[in-house]
Amino acid sequence: MYCRDCARYDLDSKRCKDSKVNPQDWETSITVAQVLGLRSICVFNDYRERLVRARGLDTGLKNKETGE
Repeated sequence: MYCRDCARYDLDSKRCKDSKVNPQDWETSITVAQVLGLRSICVFNDYRERLVRARGLDTGLKNKETGE
């Protein structure tokens, strides 16, 4: 989704009202999630759900390795 099509986008200030970011490709999404955190990415971002699933898989693997 393009930011300017979202109801949470402020046309006057040209910013998200929720202060979220919307990376346009997968690599940038990974970097943003690592630097700013997953919560900083807009819920309407095309890659956010994939990042959430990948993070869940990573956590699951860590739990299996540690036995927790």
